Amino acid sequence: MARGWSMLGSAVNTIESTDLSDLSSDRAGNPFAAVSARLTAAAGPGAYWLAGYGKYKIRLDPIYRAVLPLIPPGAKVLDLGCGVGLLGLLLTARGLENDIHGIEWDAPKAHFARQLAESTPAIQVECGDLLKEPWPECSVITLLDVLHYLPPAQQRALLFRAASHLPEGGRLLVRVMDGRAGGVAILTRLCEQAAVKIGWNRAENVHWRPLSAVRADLLEADFVLPPATASAGQAIGNQLLVGEKRGVLAGSVLP
Repeated sequence: MARGWSMLGSAVNTIESTDLSDLSSDRAGNPFAAVSARLTAAAGPGAYWLAGYGKYKIRLDPIYRAVLPLIPPGAKVLDLGCGVGLLGLLLTARGLENDIHGIEWDAPKAHFARQLAESTPAIQVECGDLLKEPWPECSVITLLDVLHYLPPAQQRALLFRAASHLPEGGRLLVRVMDGRAGGVAILTRLCEQAAVKIGWNRAENVHWRPLSAVRADLLEADFVLPPATASAGQAIGNQLLVGEKRGVLAGSVLP
């Protein structure tokens, strides 16, 4: 299950991009520059396209700048549908002692993610079905642009499995496309369908649901959700939902 946006779909994501620094910069403390350099140095079969895709994503997609502050130092992260492993690379490049376990079912992308993380013991990537593979212990689960690759029943099953897997106070970060969003979001969905059809993103089909249905699933699964607010990619139909496992939320597992 490839990490979200296709190279085609990313083009319209610039609408919500923030003022990004020059990723060619070597300034200390800039995880985006560090990851861009690692992508530039990548070699091997498919590296040209996958590295180019990765550099394009971290430059133009606001999701990473939105998500990084929501993952505390030291948290163990399970990145479901990790794609080429960009989130894990950014987390380790910021140097706050996170361990990241990614699961990706698209073999070329999983292989490339492992290649990028070869010198980074904090990142583990496995190629497999995130619905079937065993999940390691974690306090944060990320599902960024993944749900729409699954039929509605499997989407619900995945959200409920995340709820049962996380400890009290654990955090689930989900970016989804609102299936009812109009305007530019329609183009986004068409681009995603094209990416699946040409094989860039591995899936049998795409399954968009209303944002309200996904929120209802999360609440039923016993997550606490803040009120809906503007989030990364909203203008193109994307919403970042932050759910915390009901229980002792404040100060238990996550700050």
